[in-house]
Amino acid sequence: MTFKEYVAHYTEMPGLIFMILVTIALVALVHVLLAIYTKGKRGSFVGRCERYYEMIISSTSMLLFIGLYFLVDHKYFNASNDFYVIWDKYNDFILLGALMISILLMNILDWMLVPLRKIENSEKSALRMMAMIYMLAVFAYIKIIYENDNYDSIIVYFILMVIGRFTYFDASFKDFLLSMKSLMEQLPVLLLALVTTAVLALYGFKSGYLLKSNGVVLSLCIAHVFVLAEICIINIFIKGLTKKK
Repeated sequence: MTFKEYVAHYTEMPGLIFMILVTIALVALVHVLLAIYTKGKRGSFVGRCERYYEMIISSTSMLLFIGLYFLVDHKYFNASNDFYVIWDKYNDFILLGALMISILLMNILDWMLVPLRKIENSEKSALRMMAMIYMLAVFAYIKIIYENDNYDSIIVYFILMVIGRFTYFDASFKDFLLSMKSLMEQLPVLLLALVTTAVLALYGFKSGYLLKSNGVVLSLCIAHVFVLAEICIINIFIKGLTKKK
């Protein structure tokens, strides 16, 4: 399929409308579950929502750049042979660059689209670490369910990044325990993000709206964009209510 054909597919009715409705229902359900979970517990509803938003922002950004890397690596674009000679030689460095750009994109989204006011920078760090673990879970899902080995080299990068986060050169055992404690506190958010992705994948691939031909990761990213757009709308709505008060 050409790029034009992919765009036509993803904007075709009624598939587009159904996907929007499914993601709206999913985002609404997440907020209801967070509201129920917050009752009688320490911490605010808004704070828990923002942790979920940060996970979605982080995971969407990573899915986007890994998905694009996959498309280039598997020659989906009509690039010249000279380009692929350079790609084959430096693709490991390009992957690292893509991951760094995804982190920059996270910061831009945090600042411009969904300003997060209730969570501290230290919490953001733990949530972004969780996003890497989230990606490993997604890769495991692709490898086991679809018996797809296309992402094996990328999996190694993420495993090394996760290990490096806990075993940097001057880390003590106390630092390790603190990191683990911080991660465990964010475990419910990780589970919520994984459930979100699982529902999107179940509906999207079963209905045929999400395509496997352009890479499972990029298709999941497209589904996440719907969720992210709805989170932005919710954020604008909440900001408008706050100003009125």
